[in-house]
Amino acid sequence: MKRKAGLFLLAVLVVASLVTMIVASVAMYRLVAGAQTEELRKIETSLSERFAVFELMLQSENRRNHRHMETVLPQIAADVERAGRDPRSLSSAEMDALATQYGIGHLYFIDRDYRVFQTNLPSDLGFVFPKGRLTDFLDRVMGSGRVWSAGVDLSAATHTLKTYSYFGPADRDYIIEASTDVRETLQRSDFAWMGRYFFEELFADAMDSNPYVRDVDVYLVSSTGTWSLIHVGQQLAPAIVEKVLDAGRYRPPEAQDRLTTRYSVFKASGSDGKDDGPGAMLMIRKVVFDLGLARQAVVHVFVSSMIVLALMLPLIYWLAARLLQRQVLDPLFTLRHEAGAIAEGNLEQQIANVGRRDEIGQLAQSFTSMRDAVRTTIIDLKETNLSIERFVPRAFLAKIGRPNIRSVALGDNKRQDMTILFADIRNFTALSERMSPDENFAFINAYLAEMGPVIAQHGGFIDKYIGDAIMALFEKADDGVRAGLAMLAILERFNATRLAAGAEPIVIGIGLNTGSLMMGTIGEQHRMDGTVISDAVNLAARLESLTKDYRVALLVSQFTVDRLDDPGAYALRPVDTVVVRGRTQPVAIFEVQARPSSVRQRPTDLA
Repeated sequence: MKRKAGLFLLAVLVVASLVTMIVASVAMYRLVAGAQTEELRKIETSLSERFAVFELMLQSENRRNHRHMETVLPQIAADVERAGRDPRSLSSAEMDALATQYGIGHLYFIDRDYRVFQTNLPSDLGFVFPKGRLTDFLDRVMGSGRVWSAGVDLSAATHTLKTYSYFGPADRDYIIEASTDVRETLQRSDFAWMGRYFFEELFADAMDSNPYVRDVDVYLVSSTGTWSLIHVGQQLAPAIVEKVLDAGRYRPPEAQDRLTTRYSVFKASGSDGKDDGPGAMLMIRKVVFDLGLARQAVVHVFVSSMIVLALMLPLIYWLAARLLQRQVLDPLFTLRHEAGAIAEGNLEQQIANVGRRDEIGQLAQSFTSMRDAVRTTIIDLKETNLSIERFVPRAFLAKIGRPNIRSVALGDNKRQDMTILFADIRNFTALSERMSPDENFAFINAYLAEMGPVIAQHGGFIDKYIGDAIMALFEKADDGVRAGLAMLAILERFNATRLAAGAEPIVIGIGLNTGSLMMGTIGEQHRMDGTVISDAVNLAARLESLTKDYRVALLVSQFTVDRLDDPGAYALRPVDTVVVRGRTQPVAIFEVQARPSSVRQRPTDLA
């Protein structure tokens, strides 16, 4: 036992050492990665702060350009009106002259359908603005008689920053738009040095200040895409933009082993609060960071640990495997084999290791108890199922689509066309009054013992016993008729036995009808019964009752005759056309007698 404990302790120490090395490696990785994450957060904050400085410059430049546009756009509209010209009739040269005269980069005329119908930029002629915030803004500008600012945005054609102003002349169905390149106007302003610094040095300095930063960029989200403010013309993939805007930040799978890229979103004001345009600018920051330090530390610790463990692994594996095999695995495999034998039905299977004084021994003893309990339960279930089948016919379960009694649920039902047979003993009340209770039950059971097998032999099953009466069901009408005739034949033999014993013979009446019926279960949660519901059942019962009135043994309805494969095989005698109680439509009824096989009657003979 000491040897086993020593081997087990050795295995535990090795496993604990491995877990400790892994935990130490992960802890070191988290420590270094946490420091780098903090650095990354500072870089993102720095980018936002740097852009905030540039944004102040953009706001100032936008205000300056807008003040200029507040003067020149009404003048352009007035020049066109004085000349008595329709803006659509202006030539390209005239449009260029107007833009140059008033210091405008690009000049547009936009109609009520948001279509550019005149411009000094031929590539934009005929362009239609898509429905959105900008078109809602243009609706406010149209006919307002004032100049509106849309702030700073990216050009859809050049992907550069531009300021946009709009003027809606009163009582006119067009808008004048002016756009000016911010970078060009900055060169002519007091902020020329800051413009150069932003585009050339401001963000590059973020990389120089941290040796682990490999690249930074700032993108402006616009209706035409997400374009870089640093590298003009570079667009961020729409799939990445969608993920960043949904989650606030996004880190794609690394394309390289040491580098990771992180995108994060922030919202710039886009104006000083005085712009009338579609709203604030939405920016996306991009930082490419080298995670090599954290990974290098983890790899170094983990590789060193694995080398030490690899040198000890063969010995540890052999010792642990031997101990585990002998003490745990072999007994468990034995138990598995024994459990499989029990599962296959061998309830006499012996269980090994029941004498051990450990958990394996306790498990073996539990298996022994389980085997004995299963054996007892299965025997009880078999006996119970056999008893239940005496009350619920297996054929009934098959008709409602249930494989066994356990699967039956309240309300199970199925509709089917079947032939219903009712058989009843004549004057049973008078007979029973002359017998004791024991004699009554002995007589009924003797009678039913003769009739039940006849029904089964002809493909039917007994749905229920109603005192001395029998209700049986058949899939085929011929089977039901043959069963009725056979019951009458058996009755003659039964009566012969009764006469020999000094008892009086009995007379029965049988009624058959064919039709659609519902088979199912009724009752409540704790008490259910199988039953058949249909007007066809009621008619079969009425026919059995009519046998008394017409003094015949077997009556069938026209519905049953119609379903016979060969009506000529039976001696069918039309009895009457009646309206039985509970029905409004008349139905033809026939007496049936056995026909010798040598005499055949054609169906036409029954008409």
